[in-house]
Amino acid sequence: MNSMSIVPSRSRISTGRIALFIVLGAESVFFVTVLVAYAALREQVAWNLPHTFTRLQIPLMNTTILLISAILAGLSTRAIRQGKRDSMQNRLWITLSLGLLFVAGQIFEFSHSGLHIDDASFGGVFFTLLGFHAVHVLAGVVFLVLNLIRASLGDYTAKDYEPVELGTWFWYYVTGVWAVLFTALYLL
Repeated sequence: MNSMSIVPSRSRISTGRIALFIVLGAESVFFVTVLVAYAALREQVAWNLPHTFTRLQIPLMNTTILLISAILAGLSTRAIRQGKRDSMQNRLWITLSLGLLFVAGQIFEFSHSGLHIDDASFGGVFFTLLGFHAVHVLAGVVFLVLNLIRASLGDYTAKDYEPVELGTWFWYYVTGVWAVLFTALYLL
């Protein structure tokens, strides 16, 4: 009598997901550390930039742009899960465009913030936070471009779309970090 035992397959987390979690964890430590430095320096330096609506227009516009792009990134993942490759690609293109518009808005903000990178330590930390976030958005843009290239080659299906999902998670991360930075740098 031949007996076969069925061993249930273990649910495995892909190396891509593990790598993304490790990177985002390390990046979070960096952001928190620099935010703590920013808060400490802000207590030592007179804050002479009022939180007026005029001063907040560009950051508010950037916040709106990034939130809309995050929604579209999520919708792109949903589209490919449903096998709608064209819809996914269209949403990724718009997300990518909004990401570039966000970075352009940050560059504009850099030149009109009233702070300078050489304003003691405080200005340097302010620009480090904004600049490092902009680099993350650009990294997300590269992620989106790579996903668009692979999508145009037909690499993604309703059953095989993990890079699109990981790109969306990264985009959610930069959006979440921006929400924290916007609150800390512009509202508090």
